[in-house]
Amino acid sequence: MRRTDTAVVLALVFGAASWLAPTNAAAQVPALVPAQVPAQPAGQGAAQEAFTMDRALAIAMQRSRDVVAAKLEIEAAEVDRIAAGLYWNPNFYYNVGNVVVGAGNPQGDQRVDPGPFSQLIQTVGVSEVIDVWAKRSARIKAADLGVEQRRLRVEDAMREIAYAVRSAFSDVVREQLELDLSTTMKSRYDDTVKLSRARVSAGDSSKFEGQKIELEGMKYGNLVIDAQMQLDLSRQGLAQLMGLPAAKDLPGLAVAPPAPRTTLAIEPLVARALQERPDLRAARKGKVFADAMLEAAEREAYPDIALGVAFTHSGFTVSGDNANALGLSVALPLPVFDRNQAGVARSRLEGKRVLNDVARLELIVRHDVTSAARREERAHALLDVYETGGLLSGAEWSLETAEKSFRAGAVSLLELLEAQRTYIETRGQYLRVQDEYRKAKIDVVHAVGREP
Repeated sequence: MRRTDTAVVLALVFGAASWLAPTNAAAQVPALVPAQVPAQPAGQGAAQEAFTMDRALAIAMQRSRDVVAAKLEIEAAEVDRIAAGLYWNPNFYYNVGNVVVGAGNPQGDQRVDPGPFSQLIQTVGVSEVIDVWAKRSARIKAADLGVEQRRLRVEDAMREIAYAVRSAFSDVVREQLELDLSTTMKSRYDDTVKLSRARVSAGDSSKFEGQKIELEGMKYGNLVIDAQMQLDLSRQGLAQLMGLPAAKDLPGLAVAPPAPRTTLAIEPLVARALQERPDLRAARKGKVFADAMLEAAEREAYPDIALGVAFTHSGFTVSGDNANALGLSVALPLPVFDRNQAGVARSRLEGKRVLNDVARLELIVRHDVTSAARREERAHALLDVYETGGLLSGAEWSLETAEKSFRAGAVSLLELLEAQRTYIETRGQYLRVQDEYRKAKIDVVHAVGREP
């Protein structure tokens, strides 16, 4: 075929791709094998458990410092429960009086002036607050609800941690596939470079065209280097979220089986999220907790009644005192000025704030679920276009045809480069759509609170 016919050949090549390519793209597009990625840690063989998203999440839940910090919040709430159940400390007191100053009363008929400490009256006693208003019970009830609310908040924190780990894992998978694509294209283009060198040596091609091919090959080498750097950064970010010291401690290459294609019904998902999302459940529990705190604050306005018992020993029996005597006492503050007005007002304000949070979160949940479901629908439709519409298989077939035609001298270098760019762009867009679909499914799980 003459050079003047190359444009017609290329047109036929790209035009025929849409109807010559099989509808099953996976049967035509070769599977990309991970290449030039960090090696597995020592002692980990091929038979070891695959490094899946679920495994990454399990490791993160065991090692992540954020998970540890979230669980400590529950312990803090349980400490508050202990404090709420404590009784008042009893008051112990000791009084001494009737210290003689100056001349004292004579000791009976002896007409002897007493010394300063000979007629002491000493009292020792204990008093304790009696919880007649059930203040302790109100505090315990509020503290128990506080523990339940804190557990829900920790559950929501774990949901956020899981979302971050899943998203980072998806980034690693995407970077691995993009590195595979760059490595594969560099390997294929290396064959073109070898052919060009042979043609230049044989005098069948100009030195200028050979240099141009060499420069294009350097570009593919740069793409591989850039993909390796992006993959390394993604792996480091995932290792940090999983609580691992470095990316080399990750258990091998990330493996992500194809996500199942499902059709989502938005309204049932919204209803489920409104019932199950932990942040919304925590907000609703916060309203119950605020009501319990208001009840406890109102009870605090009642005066604490303290009962006491005292033992008195008198050294002034000459005056008619009994040497030993018991006494009882009742004490309570008069709630004239401080009736815990600030505490009651603060608890009422907290109740209003929680009600507003519940309404705000319900709107956020509806928006999150709807947006995530719409993104999954869009990514699903785009995947169908690439996979069943023949774009992937057509781009691969066109590139192979252009490469064969270039080797045969039927097409120019410019036409080969155009076919390569088209394939790289198509394949790269497909990888990005795959990542969008994985991320959209992750967003749906995050928005609903559980697997839909």
